[in-house]
Amino acid sequence: TEEGAVEVRTYLENGHAVIEVEDTGIGMDPEMAEDLFEPFRQASEGLSRTYEGTGVGLAVTSETIDQMGGRVDVDTEEGVGSRFTVRLPRSERKGDDARGDASRP
Repeated sequence: TEEGAVEVRTYLENGHAVIEVEDTGIGMDPEMAEDLFEPFRQASEGLSRTYEGTGVGLAVTSETIDQMGGRVDVDTEEGVGSRFTVRLPRSERKGDDARGDASRP
């Protein structure tokens, strides 16, 4: 975003690790949001588009999250900003303490 803020939050919720990335940028029409996860799609397309990029970043992100058993959601409003929320199943490893750090012998 050229003006405003970008916030990144992480937390645990219902057995999932959650990552939220929220900005106060340009946002977009909520009906276009699902198309962003298709390869080579952007909210602004064509020769007169405002922003650069190939439009594969969110498609790769979505596929990677899907392969890890998670999901990604987007909430957006044109002129207000967007929030992308990633939910990944939290794995419990033997020897982890309550903070998730591996125990050392």
